[in-house]
Amino acid sequence: MEHLVSLFQPGQVSTREETRIAYSRDASRIQGGCQAVVWPETVTDVVRLAQWAAETGIDLVPRGAGTGLCGGATPQNSVVVDSAHLRHLGPVDIQTKQIVVDAGIPLDHLNRTLHSEGLFLPVIPGSHRSATIGGMIATNAAGLHAVRYGRMADWVEDVVIVNGKGQVQCLSGSSRSNSTGWEGITGMIVQATLRLTERPGNRSLTLLPLENLRELLDQIDSLKTNPALSAMEYINPNAAVKVGWAAKHTLLVEYQSADGEIKDPEEMAIIWGARESLSARLTQAGYPISEDPQIPPEAQENILSWLTAQNIPVFGHIGVGILHPRFLPDDPRIPQLYRRVFAARGRISGEHGIGLKKRQWISVEMKAEVQILKKRFDPDCVFNRGKLC
Repeated sequence: MEHLVSLFQPGQVSTREETRIAYSRDASRIQGGCQAVVWPETVTDVVRLAQWAAETGIDLVPRGAGTGLCGGATPQNSVVVDSAHLRHLGPVDIQTKQIVVDAGIPLDHLNRTLHSEGLFLPVIPGSHRSATIGGMIATNAAGLHAVRYGRMADWVEDVVIVNGKGQVQCLSGSSRSNSTGWEGITGMIVQATLRLTERPGNRSLTLLPLENLRELLDQIDSLKTNPALSAMEYINPNAAVKVGWAAKHTLLVEYQSADGEIKDPEEMAIIWGARESLSARLTQAGYPISEDPQIPPEAQENILSWLTAQNIPVFGHIGVGILHPRFLPDDPRIPQLYRRVFAARGRISGEHGIGLKKRQWISVEMKAEVQILKKRFDPDCVFNRGKLC
């Protein structure tokens, strides 16, 4: 590692044991091995690092906030590249509603900065307080308002990467898809031009607790016809009790209008606070493993009924079919869930990604696509070696 240290300024590389331990896993709890951590400050730094990795054969693992739940930022005897110092924020183009940002910018920091302009990036994952723009692009994040605003891919105008050959590439148009959602296997995301939208003014919400799951699911299509709909979250009885709500199947529906029953900002903040606290509360209650299947509407009753009968807490973005069942560590029902999702022609990952955790479950077609991308962008497997497949 001495040569690596010599390539950068003091403080940009660490091989200290405590640092390597801290960076040896992400929020997935999958344990890895970290040889060193590098904090690049410029795109040139990332280019230099990629060239060094290609020469030495040591792979690089890009890392944003480390909030990933599938081991996408877990090193395997690798060097971790922390984007925390890539924090340049360009001026807002008010006319086009666009901004150029570095990959290490946290989402909430960006949206606070944009507040005075009346704009925001509307993709809001559960980890929005710390999630970085680079990580959100890499996983094609969805989140709390996906039913209205879609996914991260819908808000990226172009993305700049450093590929495995040490080349800087700007991917725009259809080529953006070679980076968005591919978890860093084609190169490290260093910068992006993002589309923005106006911050909503009038907001309201409705909380619908129902005894019967079928009755709740029947409401969804009609609720979706409201053009002011901005969020649709589901909480099953096992999860609802963890925030002090009745043990019922519950819909949290938000509107950018006065159509909701609850209009008081403080009351809405309390309800949203309860919903956003679910992940931490369930972890504390002994359910630390979060899954993210995307289930087609016709299969939701069957799978949600099975999960509830198994006393598995579930919440999630039912407006787009992405749900978050919570499990015990090494729970044998996790592969059972995967098989049920596959049988329903759903996806075992709706927004968390594949990473190390689910790579043995990906299709032959996806493996072939990964190989094509690797050959084009990263033939020496410099970035995120062993991820996805």
